[in-house]
Amino acid sequence: MRYFLTALGLAAAGILAPATACAQEEIVSDPWEGANRNLYAVHDAIDQAVLEPVARGYRAITPRIFRTGVSNVLRNLRAPMTFANDVLQGEAERAGVTAARFGLNTTLGLGGLMDPATGLGFELHDEDFGQTLGAWGVEAGPYVFVPLLGPTTVRDAAGRIVDIAFDPLSWADFENANTARGVRSGATALSSRESLIESVEDLRANSLDPYVSVRTTYTLLRQSAVRNSEERVEDLPDFDDMPPMPDDATPTSEPTQIPSEPPQELPPAQTSAAPPSSTTPGELK
Repeated sequence: MRYFLTALGLAAAGILAPATACAQEEIVSDPWEGANRNLYAVHDAIDQAVLEPVARGYRAITPRIFRTGVSNVLRNLRAPMTFANDVLQGEAERAGVTAARFGLNTTLGLGGLMDPATGLGFELHDEDFGQTLGAWGVEAGPYVFVPLLGPTTVRDAAGRIVDIAFDPLSWADFENANTARGVRSGATALSSRESLIESVEDLRANSLDPYVSVRTTYTLLRQSAVRNSEERVEDLPDFDDMPPMPDDATPTSEPTQIPSEPPQELPPAQTSAAPPSSTTPGELK
């Protein structure tokens, strides 16, 4: 769900223009596009009828500081999953950052309500087993859209199952454990949906094909995540605005300089004899 909502936000923010999305379709394997479009339509109908009104109500009755605290807690609860995948990817430094963030935010941050770790230089990052499989060289496979859960791929769907085992709350056995898991899932969906009310609204209003925009942005987002943000999705160029350069072309760093002194005037006979299009300041001198 988080990658679905992030994809919606990036697409709505114009990270990928509709024409760019079309140009990038070849990177997406979508053999079940017909079924996926139907499922996307089902999701969008549910979202407009239920999820969006609930998210707007949540925003209306809660102050921003409360909503920020909820988001912080939910992110902090993902730390064990992120840590496990950091280790599996051999990212010792990132695993240390995740452990430090969890320790600082759980203690100084009062259970994750606040985020002192970021202020101390421990930046947030997120990992899941789908990313780990990608780092190991497993191909993403066909694109799939699941109502309420959002877009995924065959690889990432399998990764979600493994991530359940990495989540301590999934297998913890205590009184009202099922209630706690349900509350967290609901709070995650609600908090995420509320944060992107305007982005989703803009996507619906301005995208020529929201399905393609979400699909392409999600795919690029996941590719960037597998590379551990070597290249942020926000920084990806608009390829339609970049005409291909010939192989023998050498870009110059400075524009051609115009002579500071005007060329000397030629006698009328010479001026009329020389074709205007072939005369250059250097030749006139």
